Amino acid sequence: MARAGLAGIPWVESVTDKADASTIRPLNGKRALVIGLGRFGGGVAVTRWLVAQGVFVTVTDAAPADSLRASVAELDDCPVDFKLGGHDSKDLEDADLVVVNPAVDKRRSVFFHEIIRRGIPWTTEINLFCHRCPGTVIGVTGSFGKSTTCAMIAAALERWIETGGTTYSRSFLGGNIGHSLLPELPTMGPDSLVVLEISNAQLDDLPRIGWSPHVAVITNISPHHLDRYADFGGYVDAKLNILANSSRTRHVFYGDLVPGAREKLQRVSRDLSIPAHGVTVPPLPLRLRVPGDHNLRNASMAFSVCRHFGVGESFIRDALADFRGLPHRLEFVRALDGVDYINDSKCTSLPAMLASVEAIDRPCILIAGGQEKSQVIDDRLMSVLQNRCRLIAVTGETATAWCSVLKSPCRPPAGNSAPPEASRLIITDNLESAVQTARTAAQMGDAVLFAPGAPSFDRYDNFAHRGDHFRSIVMQL
Repeated sequence: MARAGLAGIPWVESVTDKADASTIRPLNGKRALVIGLGRFGGGVAVTRWLVAQGVFVTVTDAAPADSLRASVAELDDCPVDFKLGGHDSKDLEDADLVVVNPAVDKRRSVFFHEIIRRGIPWTTEINLFCHRCPGTVIGVTGSFGKSTTCAMIAAALERWIETGGTTYSRSFLGGNIGHSLLPELPTMGPDSLVVLEISNAQLDDLPRIGWSPHVAVITNISPHHLDRYADFGGYVDAKLNILANSSRTRHVFYGDLVPGAREKLQRVSRDLSIPAHGVTVPPLPLRLRVPGDHNLRNASMAFSVCRHFGVGESFIRDALADFRGLPHRLEFVRALDGVDYINDSKCTSLPAMLASVEAIDRPCILIAGGQEKSQVIDDRLMSVLQNRCRLIAVTGETATAWCSVLKSPCRPPAGNSAPPEASRLIITDNLESAVQTARTAAQMGDAVLFAPGAPSFDRYDNFAHRGDHFRSIVMQL
């Protein structure tokens, strides 16, 4: 398979077989440059870990210091040099190694190309961890549902391990879900079970260390993040890097893969002699607190993976029944005057919005909008919005685009007593105004759903910052 993240740059391809910088030992006394601190703190954990290893660290980010203030504050107690608001090639002169944030698009980054030209060893946070991880790893990827599936698996494993009925001593949850496991390496051993969420950007570089998880999970694959790849095939290849080392990966579980991706996975698993297990809904229904068919699919995947490890069915069912969901992912905020307020700020794309709206089993007031992004409101989403949403309140950069597409008013759901003129699209100045508009329009039994369908960076540091703001507004109503 091609290394998707580096495809199309021959002189970059030519160095990918060199030793990854994660293999450098010892690290004590080395000088490292961390590229990409991130508004969501993506570089904070690896920076702290490097400092703890005795590394002299410089952090550089193209974003200005003001937009990174929260991440910078998390490193106040660390002896770190910051070079923010742009990248300077002079910072490479003394670097023994470079750690590249997965958000950096290596196909387009001039600064990354300069690193390659100079032959400086480079790595990523996930490679540093995976190269050192002594436990059994369940690696989870997919276009959507990765975090929830990971959390469901981890919840069942933790309940199982606590009973003492297994040789595993402890479970860990981390990775792209927002929690680096580097600081927890000292507490891990061969008897640890690690549930690791891995994004396509992180998977781009795993072949450089010849690593893949013991059990691979692919929740689904559909077109996503195509701005990073030459075509959809490149994105699929990145996802299938989760099978890069057939001597480690014993099984792969997969869910809903679009045509082309499914055939490629089956061909790769067959060529590598890795048993592939398609996952469907269990024969007996699962009781879930989290709504939506997509969460039933996530739970079904978690059920199948945990059963593979020998977890008792009752442990899994109880854990899934108690699972309340992750913050900012169809998170119940409060009920007010018979109306439920639901925070799905993690919904940053239109396919995710479709899943969110379909998960709500009652009339819906939708709050949408965010950073402008090249997306198309297709016929299916249009139909769902028209038939399920009493009102759509839009805000942010995408408001104008929504107006141009949704020219006709949304129709009330069947059986809704609201008059037709109450169904409409409303542009609001900000999130506070959108919430007030939704509250005014909502009727007893409705749900107010915050599912932006767009990134947050037009007004917020990240989706969590946006979701926290929504929660705060709702709690003040």
